[in-house]
Amino acid sequence: MPFYKQVLEQYNKLNVVETSKDYFSVLATLILLIVLLLLIFPAVKHVTLVNKEIADGRKMKAALEKKVDALSVANTNYEAVSDDLPLLELALPNGSDLGTYLKKVEEFAVKYNLKIAAIQFANISLSKPTKTDSLKVKDLPFTVTLEGAFPDFQKFLTDLENYIRTSDVLSAIVAKEQAGGLKETLTVTSYYFGLDIVPAKSTGNTPAKSTVGGTP
Repeated sequence: MPFYKQVLEQYNKLNVVETSKDYFSVLATLILLIVLLLLIFPAVKHVTLVNKEIADGRKMKAALEKKVDALSVANTNYEAVSDDLPLLELALPNGSDLGTYLKKVEEFAVKYNLKIAAIQFANISLSKPTKTDSLKVKDLPFTVTLEGAFPDFQKFLTDLENYIRTSDVLSAIVAKEQAGGLKETLTVTSYYFGLDIVPAKSTGNTPAKSTVGGTP
C-alpha cells in the first residue's frame, strides 16, 4: 500500500474520533443545561413569588400606615371637640327631645309671667333614633300662643332666641283681647337629628296635629 494511502486512512480515523468527541461534548452540554434548568426553574419561581409577596406586603403596610394616620387624626379631632359634645347635643339633639324643649319654653313663660294658652306642633317621632347612619337634620315646627304684657313678650322672645337650641321665630302676631289683655301667637321652628318618617297606611282617623293647652 502506498504511504499516502496509509496516511489518509489514519487521518480519516482521527476525523471520526474527533467528530464523535464533538457530538458527545455537545450532547453532554445540552444534558447539563437541561439539568441546570430543571434545578434553577423552581428557585427562580420561588424568588419571583417571594418578590411578589414582598411587594404586596409593602402595599399593605403603606395602606395600614395610612389608616393608622387617619385614625390618629380622627382621635385628635375627637379629643379637641369631646368637651363640646354635650353642648352640641343640646343645640342639635339626636331625636326631637320634644319634652325637654317644651319644658324650657314653659320655664321662659313662667319666668316672665306669661300664660301659655296653647301649643300646636306637627306629628313627629318622640323616640330617640337607634340608627345613626341615616340621620338627617329635621324641622320641629310649632306655634305657641301666649297671654300677658308686651314687654314680657319681648323678654320671652329674647330668651328663646338666645337658648342654646336653635329656635327660628318665623312670625309673631299680637292681638288685643276684649278684656284688654294682649295675646301673642308665635310660629317657631327648631331642629334636630332624626330619621325620615314613613307615613302609615291611612285608617281614616289619623290626626295631623297635636294641641296642648297651657297653664299659667
